[in-house]
Amino acid sequence: MPLSVSVKQRAGRALFAHLPITRFLFDQLRFEANAWLVKLQNAALPGRRRRLKQIAAMRHVLVNVACGPQILDGFLNVELVGPPPRVRWDCRTSVPVADEGAAGIRVEHFLEHIEPRQHLPAFLRDCRRALEPGGVLRVIVPDGERYLQAYCAPGLDALRAMAVPIPFPVDLPTRMDVINHVFHSWHEHRWAYDFETLAHRLRAAGFTVIERTEFGRSRLPALAQDRDHHRPYSLYVEAVR
Repeated sequence: MPLSVSVKQRAGRALFAHLPITRFLFDQLRFEANAWLVKLQNAALPGRRRRLKQIAAMRHVLVNVACGPQILDGFLNVELVGPPPRVRWDCRTSVPVADEGAAGIRVEHFLEHIEPRQHLPAFLRDCRRALEPGGVLRVIVPDGERYLQAYCAPGLDALRAMAVPIPFPVDLPTRMDVINHVFHSWHEHRWAYDFETLAHRLRAAGFTVIERTEFGRSRLPALAQDRDHHRPYSLYVEAVR
């Protein structure tokens, strides 16, 4: 994950220094407002309702959850915000697919952003519901184990290999600052995962076939359209319905 401070982040900090609420609270309120707006629009706007009805009738679909800028051909690209062809949906607890309607679901660098006690279990259960028998869920998250190993390793080579900029960014001057950024990312991340933890959550959601895989390799090759810039520090896991 990028560790440098963006122009947008610097501008945001300058702005929120003069407001009576914190940036954290503002971002939370803004996200919840967007989520409620999307739910309202999906329920009220005829075009949205027609589109979601069409999706509910689809079978053997491929789903790209919280797609952000990565629009994949042949996929249902789902995201809370953004223009078409994105399907507007709050992905924190569900996907807009019928029971057993999906052949594959890919979730790249999203699980670490959702609340781990309620939203994560609900989301994983819903992915299992949406997958057809034999369908594949591909999950990619920052690899907490590798970051901790790199933190404990002497020198900086292990952190450098995970795309941590050396020297460290000005606002992340120590090794522990780097680790905190991985776990919290200026309050955008909610939890960190290693394979043991992620496999535990997948089993709790009802998956029994769970395996660690790697960049660009999948039981369902179409799912392995992994973003190259996430490769140095990511954990790749697949679960089968």
